[in-house]
Parts: sequence; C-alpha cells; structure tokens
Amino acid sequence: MTALIAVVIYLIFSLYISRIIASKMKTGLVADKANRFFIGGRILNGPLVALTLVATYTSASSFIGGPGAAYKIGLGWVWLALIQVPVAMLTLGVLGPKFLALKDRHSTLLEWLDHRFNSPWLSRIAIVSLVAGFIAMITVQFIGGARMFAGVSGISYELGLAIFVVTVLAYTLTGGFRAVAATDAVQGIVMTLGIVVLLVTLLIKGDVPAMLANLNQQQSPLLSPWGSEQQLGWPMMLSFWVLVCFGTLGLPHTVVRLLAVKDKQALRKGMVYGTAISLLMTLLPHLCGFFGRAIYPDLTIPDEIMPKLIAGLFSPWVAGLLLAAPIAAVMSSVDSMLLQSAVTLVRDAVVKTRPTMSSERQLTLTRVAMVVITLLAAWWALKPPDMIVWLNLAAFGALQSVFLWPIVAGICWPSISGEAALAAMATGLISYLLAFQFGPLPYNVHAIVPALLLSLVAMLTVVAYQGYCRRQAIV
Repeated sequence: MTALIAVVIYLIFSLYISRIIASKMKTGLVADKANRFFIGGRILNGPLVALTLVATYTSASSFIGGPGAAYKIGLGWVWLALIQVPVAMLTLGVLGPKFLALKDRHSTLLEWLDHRFNSPWLSRIAIVSLVAGFIAMITVQFIGGARMFAGVSGISYELGLAIFVVTVLAYTLTGGFRAVAATDAVQGIVMTLGIVVLLVTLLIKGDVPAMLANLNQQQSPLLSPWGSEQQLGWPMMLSFWVLVCFGTLGLPHTVVRLLAVKDKQALRKGMVYGTAISLLMTLLPHLCGFFGRAIYPDLTIPDEIMPKLIAGLFSPWVAGLLLAAPIAAVMSSVDSMLLQSAVTLVRDAVVKTRPTMSSERQLTLTRVAMVVITLLAAWWALKPPDMIVWLNLAAFGALQSVFLWPIVAGICWPSISGEAALAAMATGLISYLLAFQFGPLPYNVHAIVPALLLSLVAMLTVVAYQGYCRRQAIV
C-alpha cells in the first residue's frame, strides 16, 4: 500500500506539472476552442516532438509485454526489439517535411485524409478501423497498467484497473492535445530516468556474469539469437521489421504528431533526440525482462516480470516511485489514443454531418465519447491474456494495413486518386483479417507482410487502370 501512495502522489504531481507546461504553450493561429483541444496548433519543438512521439509509441507492450517476451523467449527477443529504434527518424524524416509543408491546417489525421482524397467510403473505413484498433490497443494498455499497480502495491488486479482508468480520464478529459503533449513530455523524462535506475540496480545486485551463467544453466536456448524454441528465424525478423519499424509510418497516433510540429528545426532535433530516447526505451526494459529470468525463473505469467523486479529490488516508497516509469509509458499511449479515437468519432463523423455544431457542443460530445471508449476498453480488460504483446502487435498490424499506403501515397504522390487509396485500404484490411483467420503463416511470418503487399498491388492496379482509361479517352 505504501508503494501505491507513492504512485498516486507522483500521478497528481505530474498532472499538475503537465498542465502548467500546457498552459504556457503558444497556440499559434489556432483560435477555435475545439481545434485547440483537438490538435493545439503547431506547438511542438524538437525535444517536445521527440518525447511525445516516443512516449506515444512506447506503451504497455514495450514496458510490460516486451520484457515479458524477453523473459520467455530469451536474448533473441531483445535484439529483435531493437529493430524499432529508427521509428522517430523514419516518421519525422520521411513524412515530417511533407506534413510541415501543408498549407491547410487540419485537426485530425482523418480530416486530412478526407480533404486529400474526398472519398466517403475511404473515410468510413478509416473511422471504423481507427476506433476499433485504438479500443483494442487501449485495452492492452489498461491490462498493463493494472498489472503494474497490482504487482507492485499488492492490491487486486480489478482495483488497479479502476485506479488506472480514473487517472487516464483525469489526464485526458481536462486538457486536450496540448495537455496530452505536455503529459507525454513529462512522462518521457520519467520513463528514461526510471528504467535506467531499474536496470542499473538489477545489474549491481544481480551480478551480470552470475546471471548469464544461471540462465545458461537453466535453459541454454535463452541465450540463442533464435529464441528459446528457435522461433526467431530470418523470415520472422524481417516481417517484424515491417511491423514495428517501416509500418509505423501508418500508425495514426504517431503520424498525427506531425500536424503539430513547429518547424524544420524541430523535425531535425526530433529525429536525433527521438532516436536516442527510443534506443534507451527499447533496450533497457527488454534487458530487464531477460535478466529477470535469472532472479524469478518460475513465473507462469511472463508479463509479471517488471512488477516483480520493481517490488523485489526496492523499498515500497522507492518501488512506488519507480513504478511511475512503466505507468508513464502506458499512460502516454492511452491518452493519445483515447483523445484521437474520441475526436475521430466527433470531428470526422458527427461534425461532418452537422457542420454548424458549436465548439462547446463538440467538446462535450468528445468527452462523452472518451468516457464510453474508456469503459468499453476497461470491460474488455477484466479478462486479460497471459501475454499482451501479441494482442498489441495484432492491433498495430491492423492499423498499418489500413492506413500505411493511403498516408504515404497521399502525402508523397500528388496524383494518387481516392479510388486507388480506397482500394489499398480495403484490400489491406481484408487480407490482414484473412491472414489472421487462417494463420499462422509459414516460417512465423507476420500477417502484416502479405497484407501490405496485396494492399500495394491493389493501389497500383487501380492507378494503372485509371492511366489506361485516360489514354483511351485521349485516343
């Protein structure tokens, strides 16, 4: 219970600090109250865009599911996870300049897609896919947060879930995008400091050579780059690179940050800072999970390794403060996805049919949508799986199969049509769902690979057909 008190004090303090930061952000040309709540204007400088991007991308899967997978599969999963380190450089370097050059200001990613392609069916598929995918990912975050609360403080999983849900709503309902960005920045700093302290303490108290010898004696495949059951072959690794690195160009909750980047200098600094932070946030938690196997070799639920380490290595007060690191990782993802999914339902669905709706009414509906989405995700989280990493990656892939090619082609290919983007979106979603339904695929290839390939083929086929029709019309 002492650890829980320490966490609550931290959460209240970080909420206060983030609101101070948010209140001092310049909103630029954004005068409308609803727009300011939804996107906040071009407010993100280099360090802030790096922190909010990495904090949003780093989630329960990175701090709980990832270490759990490293605990179960071994050192090979640590190396596999490092594939995602270039995410900030890829997102900011490839898409950042294109979005920064846009003349029109947009409050949501779907608002930009609708303006870019003017395709009603594309917008409908995008809305349903985004909300459904985010609800699944929010559920994963709730499970991770509840397990951290329960594992470190000793309270029940259900009580931990309730505390986490209430805290997330308090963070998100009151501030909008500016507050979320400020919260992500604060949480990003806490994540970095907390995980460094945890790993250093683990290595000092555990003695690395002794740990490795113990792990080798327990089960030698844990030190193999191919995993404890030889499940990490090259096809799996290459498909994982598509899923957690290249495919992140199609994740709405990371791409939407580009709508709020201040200038080119912010992009350049964001790439440098973001890559460095991403390296720390990926490598250190996974190493903790791997080395934790030497201290707690018999966990039946691998995702419990991080709470066990925090509770076992530190006094209750220190454990409560260190719990802030993974809790920060989870919250920084939840608030972003919760805000964007609610805004999508209101701004991109309801307001489109009622364009005269007032800003106050939009904000009220958005907050109601946040509560409904939160309660739905919390209900699903009441029966958690043993390992959340697979559920999180499945949701990642679903969003990428829908959004990757429409986003990349839409921003980089001026002549691409709405019909071609719609074909890519529909084909990607259908093929991804079918691959999961009739999987697993040979050699442990992830379903995202055939889904993106078929999606690309469908888009290019429509482009080729439209070009043929135009040539025939000229003749």
